[in-house]
Amino acid sequence: MKLPCLPLHLHHHHHHLLLLLLFLLLTLPSASPLPVTPKPGPCPLLHILSARETTAPPGFGSSITLTQLLLSTFNHSSPPPTHPTITAEAIDYPALGANTSEYAASVTTGTAAVIKRLSTFNALCPETILILHGFSQGGQIIDDALCGVPHDFTGLGKPDEDGGRVGRPLVRREVQRNIAAVVLMGSPRFTGGKRRGEKGTAKVGGFAARPEGFSCPVFDDRMVSFCDEGDPFCSDGEDEEVHGGYGGVYGGEALGFVVERVLVG
Repeated sequence: MKLPCLPLHLHHHHHHLLLLLLFLLLTLPSASPLPVTPKPGPCPLLHILSARETTAPPGFGSSITLTQLLLSTFNHSSPPPTHPTITAEAIDYPALGANTSEYAASVTTGTAAVIKRLSTFNALCPETILILHGFSQGGQIIDDALCGVPHDFTGLGKPDEDGGRVGRPLVRREVQRNIAAVVLMGSPRFTGGKRRGEKGTAKVGGFAARPEGFSCPVFDDRMVSFCDEGDPFCSDGEDEEVHGGYGGVYGGEALGFVVERVLVG
């Protein structure tokens, strides 16, 4: 078995987490879904920030499936006595999209909300490892916060000196270091499998796809994005059931990715 290698600045503070993750490699989660509202108190070892899809009411929306799976898995063992193992919260943003302008405004507000919440949470809990999960528009706002925002929400704005193909994080470096894993599902930024970390059967990108050849060097190895053929938002299909089903279809694979990234670093 490959020895775990957490980032150096996390080693001293996460011995309990390391033992927990080694235990998870030998077990499967059997716990029932757990409440997702974080309680005031000591900083957790892990924290999930999830963002819902367009028109979903405030809360987790379809991101709840993977969020609950992560909570159940990482709480499968007893937490350290002074710290909760894992908590989760939903990004507070409009998630609107009745028309193009409303969607664009919602993405702009949502991206800013992701950046602000990451910054404030990191200031309160600078040693907590972060897991980000975005569903549909929620995936786009997380992608934009971590990999930069084009000149317009469709991704077809004026190119900069590198043609808009190199993503630059909008979050501070101290926040970047603590983000262990990013899982996007049904994100309109999907490029049809042409970008590193993209998975699923879709061969055509979404309505806000990143340009061909796009990379996000800081987060490419920490990010995975799922999209299947038939999805009308992350691809060019017409089946909204495909769009809503990623948590059930890819939840196990996404969980494995997160565990690996948190463990290996």
